[in-house]
Amino acid sequence: MPTMAADRMFILISCAAIIVTGLVAESGWGAFCSTEAKETVRPSLTEGSKHPRITQPRMTTIKLLACDFEVFGIVQGVFFRKYTQKKASSLGLRGWCMNTADGTVKGQLEGEEKPFNEMKHWLQTKGSPSSRIDKTVFNVPKEITSYTFKDFSIRR
Repeated sequence: MPTMAADRMFILISCAAIIVTGLVAESGWGAFCSTEAKETVRPSLTEGSKHPRITQPRMTTIKLLACDFEVFGIVQGVFFRKYTQKKASSLGLRGWCMNTADGTVKGQLEGEEKPFNEMKHWLQTKGSPSSRIDKTVFNVPKEITSYTFKDFSIRR
């Protein structure tokens, strides 16, 4: 019987240590804990369970998208490229744009999904203050693993 008591005591102390480590790591009191412990030890209760389980941190993947675009309407001589560069840069997007001989502005965009979609909407509906956007055509966005451009530039 003394062995069972010792086993129960070990389990109780182990569970308490796991819970305290998780609380310290999540509360920010972990100045004396290693960074590794704060990042990997997170007790959590599964639904319907009273016992904590250790979970690994979730890996968040950043989805990068790229596509070509062309904007039709009154988009030349109205600072459309400059406003496009300013907007794309403010969103952290990369790529380029340029005037075409047909009177359109075409270019390429690449960046994270949310700002990428915000820029697509901007190119369809806003543009520069003096522009008039009749139509914007995008090719199907493709997922990329790394950036091709270092910033958003204007090509001539």
